[in-house]
Amino acid sequence: MKTLLTNCRIINPFGEIQFIDNGYILIDGETIQEIGKGTYNKSVDSQVNLQGKTVLPGMINAHAHLYSALAMGMPFPKNNPQNFPEKLKYVWWILDRALDRDSTRASFESGLLDHLRHGVTTVIDHHSSQNYISGSLKLLADTANKFGMNISGAFETTDRNGPKVFQDSLDENLQFHYDYYENKYVCPLIGLHASFTLSDSSLKIISERLKNEEKWGVHIHTSEDISDELDAKYKGYSSVIQRLDSFDLLNENSLVIHGVHYKPDDAELIKMRGTSHVHNPSSNANNRVGMTSMELINELRSGLGTDGMQGNLLGEGKEGTLIRSSHSKGGDSTVNYLELLFKNNTEIASKLFGRKIGKLDKGYSADLSIYNYQPRTPLNENNFGGHLLFGLNKPSDVITRGEFRIRDDQLLNIDETILLNNAEIQANELWNNMNKIEKENV
Repeated sequence: MKTLLTNCRIINPFGEIQFIDNGYILIDGETIQEIGKGTYNKSVDSQVNLQGKTVLPGMINAHAHLYSALAMGMPFPKNNPQNFPEKLKYVWWILDRALDRDSTRASFESGLLDHLRHGVTTVIDHHSSQNYISGSLKLLADTANKFGMNISGAFETTDRNGPKVFQDSLDENLQFHYDYYENKYVCPLIGLHASFTLSDSSLKIISERLKNEEKWGVHIHTSEDISDELDAKYKGYSSVIQRLDSFDLLNENSLVIHGVHYKPDDAELIKMRGTSHVHNPSSNANNRVGMTSMELINELRSGLGTDGMQGNLLGEGKEGTLIRSSHSKGGDSTVNYLELLFKNNTEIASKLFGRKIGKLDKGYSADLSIYNYQPRTPLNENNFGGHLLFGLNKPSDVITRGEFRIRDDQLLNIDETILLNNAEIQANELWNNMNKIEKENV
């Protein structure tokens, strides 16, 4: 099935051709076959006139927490967290224990919808529902498939809820790996929470279970708060990264997230192992843990994630830009967040999924984000970055796997009203469960 999209403005940051004012896109099945300017005169099966709309690649979230999708507006904890470890203890470690199958499903559905509504078609998720473990990652894959999205899943393995939960979590990761590592739309990773919630004996168990497996990589928070580094030093290691490497847990498929407090030696080790680093500016600012240095982000060719804060990657790029600017002096260099989003994330996702994802170039997956955008200032090949960060809002249309998933602002094949109504019901149930757990902990 060849589909031709015509009469569109094409913005393809860091692609072969980055800007076409009046162009076309030829899709063959699930793959982009050709991008061009003007008209395409050969026969096709289907043709869609986009009437001057602006087309971007479907975007990639390199680190998400879909399980927190129902947290928006939830009651503030009775214990007012004073630091990052307390935020984990009094908020997120209560939420992930309160999730059951129904609220987890609603989190996946509403979280993925939020991403798709913002033109994000690939999500690399780090999941935690500590009292609903077995089958949770399959539910994630099935939910993403309903939306036609690419998904990477990993379950947060940790010691904090006892040895049985640790073992069940590791088993869930491995079963997901066995079931999906050859699936083109699903990338299974081995989820670990963070170094400071895993003992040496637990890391050894994980390492032993993985040493005879193929195509695995870990997905882990690292050095988000200084407490993680202090814990590694207390356990006899020079850093969190050095500790993970001593258990052979860093490889070319692994993702290390945050890295706010990395040292130069950590960056060298990450590069040596071919591991990918992901930066999450709005979450770091919200948690007041510090800001990853520009030098480190550039050296590691870091990806961009949202850490559960939102599904809007253009918004994350804008917020990252503004957060960094608030700490800089006039004339200082800064991070190019569009490079993280449209170049580095593309490289990370293409490596993990084993196919070309995230550009409007020949041979790439036909995942497109389409905007009905009428700029109030000139838009051209020299200034489109400003429009991406400060002009575009939600897309009117989204295509994944060569098919429309959103068309003229309407979600296709899924009843959005039913989905969101259920999410609201499940959010109330989740918050009630959290309140019960909070009272038990007092």
